[in-house]
Amino acid sequence: MKGKYTKIIYEFCQKEGIDIPIGFGRNSASHLVVIRYDLERPKLIAKTFFKKEDLHYYISTYLMDLPRNGDGLIPAKVVDFKENLSYQVLESGALVLL
Repeated sequence: MKGKYTKIIYEFCQKEGIDIPIGFGRNSASHLVVIRYDLERPKLIAKTFFKKEDLHYYISTYLMDLPRNGDGLIPAKVVDFKENLSYQVLESGALVLL
């Protein structure tokens, strides 16, 4: 495993029962991650993000077409391991602090 965040993210996912993709850990991880909840089990997205602009681009490009949950929210969560904060992804793609 490469990098500080790779180990932290890996341990978090194991503790929370989140599936880790096979390719995760090949490259050093950044502090922003996306976890999808539209699958049978929660799943970490293999790509991590350093800049929030890149994260927002990913959300607008890849998550906006996901079916909404019962509350009309996108079934995904963003975790910032640098700031130790979690965010829910709103229908508009915006993030709200949990």
